[in-house]
Amino acid sequence: MKSNNINTLLQIVAIIILLIIGYLVFKSSSNWKVIEVELDKARQELKTSKNNIVNAKTELENFKKEFEQMKAQKDFIIHKRDSLIFHFKKKNARDWQELQRIKDSIKAVNDKLARDRAILDGLFGVN
Repeated sequence: MKSNNINTLLQIVAIIILLIIGYLVFKSSSNWKVIEVELDKARQELKTSKNNIVNAKTELENFKKEFEQMKAQKDFIIHKRDSLIFHFKKKNARDWQELQRIKDSIKAVNDKLARDRAILDGLFGVN
């Protein structure tokens, strides 16, 4: 009888231990599911962030091109203004040497103007 009671008692203890182990396994697997869901969310956020960074980089490149075009236009307008000023001075020149200096200046400015016009045409895709 005594061994029957000990065997029954050992069986009950074994069943309780198995229930505890089963509960821990079940509880840990639900934790894994939570961790897995959180990792999936993090991956999705990383993908979204990467796409945002790529879009921002593309926009920056476009802004850089626009800035270069505006800078070239500014230089073109400045040279055109200088050309008009020199043209005015040419009409109002009093002596031959002053006229020659102005003529040389006009030629230099016109050369710059032609280069700037070529740069602008290249930036805007005009051939």
